[in-house]
Amino acid sequence: MVCLRDVNCAIVGSELTLFESEMIIKELSDIAFFVPGGSQIKGITLKGSRPFPVGISGNDIYFQYVKPCFGIFVLQIENCPDDVTKLKDDFLKNKYEMIE
Repeated sequence: MVCLRDVNCAIVGSELTLFESEMIIKELSDIAFFVPGGSQIKGITLKGSRPFPVGISGNDIYFQYVKPCFGIFVLQIENCPDDVTKLKDDFLKNKYEMIE
């Protein structure tokens, strides 16, 4: 498992509600959908049993990350075309729910 500190990412929003984080991801993304808990982005495991919102804009990925005792964050990982392709393929293959 990769530590968040080992991945070059930017914090787009912090101390958010579930709804606020979904709206930020939707606004910043060309396509946004829910992935199952346990999914990985750049080796970062999205911990929990509920679906997590993930968005793609160009080669950038936006996702919700929950840090215990600190709350919900929206993170951005820039310029990761291989991961974007994998997410899009997973989205189409598994028919993930879109964020409306």
